[in-house]
Amino acid sequence: MHPKLPKWPFLYVITDDKVHKHVEVAEGALEAGVKVIQYREKKKDGGEMYREAKEVKELCESYDALFIVDDRLDIAMAVEADGVHLGQDDLPYERARELFSGILGVSVKTVEQAKRAEAFADYLGAGSVFPTKTKDSRVIGVEGLKKIVESVKVPVVGIGGINAENVGEVVKAGASPAVVSAVAHAKDVKKAAGELIRAIEGAVRSV
Repeated sequence: MHPKLPKWPFLYVITDDKVHKHVEVAEGALEAGVKVIQYREKKKDGGEMYREAKEVKELCESYDALFIVDDRLDIAMAVEADGVHLGQDDLPYERARELFSGILGVSVKTVEQAKRAEAFADYLGAGSVFPTKTKDSRVIGVEGLKKIVESVKVPVVGIGGINAENVGEVVKAGASPAVVSAVAHAKDVKKAAGELIRAIEGAVRSV
């Protein structure tokens, strides 16, 4: 586990600008007490991504929170992000580890993928745990998440379809929850993030 990562379980919020701007999502989540923010952008050019990522990174610094960039190691390095998160089809994580000394997260769907990535990653993102409209992904379910958690020694973050109603299942499976739409698409970002944090705290007490 990377020393900068918060103590398990923490809420990991991923930005999306369908409803609010990336920086607005980050600000609301940070105000609620979130300590890890990931900037995720799939459609914009590198220059715009750099400007947005830099703005969110500076905001995270002011709240003493970690800033992760999705997919783009070049953007992560350019803005001096705390970390980068890579999917199975992105830049090979083995090469990213050679180039980047910060936090490295890797997306996995199976125990086999998790075991391969464990030697290079500081944490793994596993999912989709539940059905989701945010990204096309095979649902692994809570049992699939639990199997991945039990197969590796690095922290696991569950992602996909997680909300305040089912977040407790993710925590009880041994993973920290990552959310996109539950916070980024909420009318009140700060309120939504706060509800998730309280639900996580409640689940920890009952484990």
